[in-house]
Amino acid sequence: MLRSLEKSRRLKERIAAGEPVLGTQLAMQDPASMEIFGRAGFDWASVDTEHSAQTLLTVQAMMQAALGWDIVPFVRPLILDHDEIRRFLDIGASGLLCPFIETAEQASQLVDACRYPPHGKRGWNPLRASVYHLADDEYMEAYNESLIILVIIESKLGAENAEAILAVDGIDGVTVGPMDLSMDLGVFRQWDAPSYLEAVEQIRAGALATGKGFGTGVYDEASARRAIANKETLLLSLGDVNVLANGAARLATDLRSAIEANP
Repeated sequence: MLRSLEKSRRLKERIAAGEPVLGTQLAMQDPASMEIFGRAGFDWASVDTEHSAQTLLTVQAMMQAALGWDIVPFVRPLILDHDEIRRFLDIGASGLLCPFIETAEQASQLVDACRYPPHGKRGWNPLRASVYHLADDEYMEAYNESLIILVIIESKLGAENAEAILAVDGIDGVTVGPMDLSMDLGVFRQWDAPSYLEAVEQIRAGALATGKGFGTGVYDEASARRAIANKETLLLSLGDVNVLANGAARLATDLRSAIEANP
């Protein structure tokens, strides 16, 4: 089996088994980000094309950078768009993290965009994904059992439909989009607001009822321990921009303190 598909197949099995898996999101355009998080031991990384300046070329470079490590490369598309998703899959994405899924119908459309006929509507030509057609047979034999499809629920409607969304065959799990969900509920960044907590519980209940992966995001060891205790399995952590920005700010503060302490 192609190494890229073997990696994603193993990760898919771990998610289905309810094992916690550590992921991140990459917004910077340098494939070094994928290499760094891969070497650090992350299980998966989603290249974020929704909120960053990523292009098809930078996404492809990220897919190539992931080959040297066990990390599984996902792509976060801008929207649920068949044409965009097909291009990401053709250049080698092993998984998708799709934003703003609100209904079971949309979840079904997402799966259709990822699967070839007769099981879906994906058009043929997995150019880089099948090593430029040198491994078409290997790719087709293992593709369906290896691709991982995750949705992001980030609205009141999506939370209400969580169980129906996750019951769709082909959907492997869900992550909560906390910022947009809290904004949609009118309680932006109020993490203790009853309406926000209720929505998160609706999504969690949907995941538990369907046996699918679930996560709300983790930011440090303490939050990861809480997440695992709450049966979260998709541990989506801070990404490259956050790590760099936070690390640079802490370093500058420490160094500035040293300077000010010795005028």
